[in-house]
This record gives sequence, C-alpha cells and structure tokens, in this order.
Amino acid sequence: MGMFEYVMVMVSIIIGLALTHLLQGVVEIAQRPRPMRLRSIHLVWVAYMLVTTAFWWWWQFKLQQLTPVWTFQAYMFVLFFAALLYFLSTLLFPKVLDPDLDLDAFFYDRRGWFFGASALYFMVDLVDSRMKGAEHFASLGLEYLIVTVAQVALCLVAMKTRNAVFHWIFGLAALISQFEWAIRHYGVMG
Repeated sequence: MGMFEYVMVMVSIIIGLALTHLLQGVVEIAQRPRPMRLRSIHLVWVAYMLVTTAFWWWWQFKLQQLTPVWTFQAYMFVLFFAALLYFLSTLLFPKVLDPDLDLDAFFYDRRGWFFGASALYFMVDLVDSRMKGAEHFASLGLEYLIVTVAQVALCLVAMKTRNAVFHWIFGLAALISQFEWAIRHYGVMG
C-alpha cells in the first residue's frame, strides 16, 4: 500500500461517518410513525452536505497526482479538512431525532455553528487549493476565487439572519453551484 492509499483509508473512514450521519438522519425522518414537520431549508442543507461530502471524497483521488510526497503536516491538513466535513454533517441532525422536533428551528438554532464552520471550510479550501501549487490554483480560474469568497461572505450573513427567503435562496444556490462545479470540473478522474 502506498502512502496515498494509507492516508485515504483514514480520510475515507471520516467521510464515511459524515455520510452515514446524514443518511441516517434522512432515514429516521422517513421511518417515523407519524410525519415530522418538514421544511425545505433544513433538507436543502442536508442535500448540500451530501453532495459536498461525496464530491470532496471524489476530489481527493486527485491528491495522488498533486501530492507525490506526503508530510505529516499534509496528512494532518487532509484529516482536518475531512473532520470539518464530519463536523458540518453532524450539526444538521441531533443524536436522537424526536418526532416532534421542528428541523428548521433546530437548524436555525445551530446556524452560527453551521455557517461559521462552513466559512472555515471555504477558507481551508482556498488554502488547500493554493498549497497544491500555483498551476493547480490557476487552473481553477477566477470563478473559483470569486465563488469561494462570495460563499464565505454569505456564510457570515447566514450566521446572523433567520430570514427564510435568504436561507432558501442561499441554500439552493449553494447546492446547485456545488453540483454543477463537480460535474463540470471533476466528472472523470484519472
């Protein structure tokens, strides 16, 4: 086993836990004896985290080409990045999902943590992209830089506001943007 595969085993465990938490939350909603009060904002961010986490793991395959030599610092950085996704995923569902829980209220109550960690995620992504070299960073284009900075700014606003229209538009735009970026830039690896 090469160093890349060795690193990816640990990363895959963390990402697997994040996806498991998200999927388990969705299954618990579906299995409730009586329907839960569902609203769109919470589920949009759940879908966003599912796409983002799966996309992030897929993208890490590219590290095999971009990081031929692994240092302990690079290993810890990638683990931190994966752990940040796990943390974001766990903020979307409580450990025990009460059937009477209003998931939008739960989401709004934790929006400071969720969007603060999301802003950190985007900043770490900028650092990660730059660490992979000037050529790689340039290949992402100006669009990447503008969208990432805009997402950080929108996360800072989202931390403070409970405005449902803002959260709905931001959530849908983030979901569509992430999915579109993943398909356009990383549809084929290798």
